[in-house]
Amino acid sequence: MQGFIIKEAERLKTMYGTSDPYELIDALNIHLRVEGGLGALKGFYSIVLRERYIVINDSLSERDTLLVLGHELGHDRFHQQLAKVAPLKDFMLYNMASRAEYEANVFAAELLIADEAVAECIAEEMDYLKLCASLGFQPQLMAFKLYSMMQRGYKLSLPEVPNSGFLKKQ
Repeated sequence: MQGFIIKEAERLKTMYGTSDPYELIDALNIHLRVEGGLGALKGFYSIVLRERYIVINDSLSERDTLLVLGHELGHDRFHQQLAKVAPLKDFMLYNMASRAEYEANVFAAELLIADEAVAECIAEEMDYLKLCASLGFQPQLMAFKLYSMMQRGYKLSLPEVPNSGFLKKQ
């Protein structure tokens, strides 16, 4: 499935000429709402009366907003049947216990982080945390990207996956 996820992310980027989640959401005719009062809920994806919705928490940082949008786009691409039953709610990203959440994370990593950017940083011999800081992504999301690149033949060393609850609100 991971190969299909990677191909779908590339297909969307090529078809619409962008990896910007806002532009893709618009191009795919998905309704986007930014809401307050969601507490620890980062965002969710839902289908109501055949209309697709992504709702995100207005308290997220700009970077976290992009991550959540990419993640919710993953649900749109691969989990519409689940969303017809109940909204796919994301209180904590990087949940490895759920296949749907894992797939949405892989999609977000592939959509938001370019192979070329990672390869350039590695060529400069950046360590893992400098790589994450340089590209502006959390270590957890970068781990999904590096693992994906390794599966496609890149020679990389993947660090231990950090605690999955790092984005959980206090």
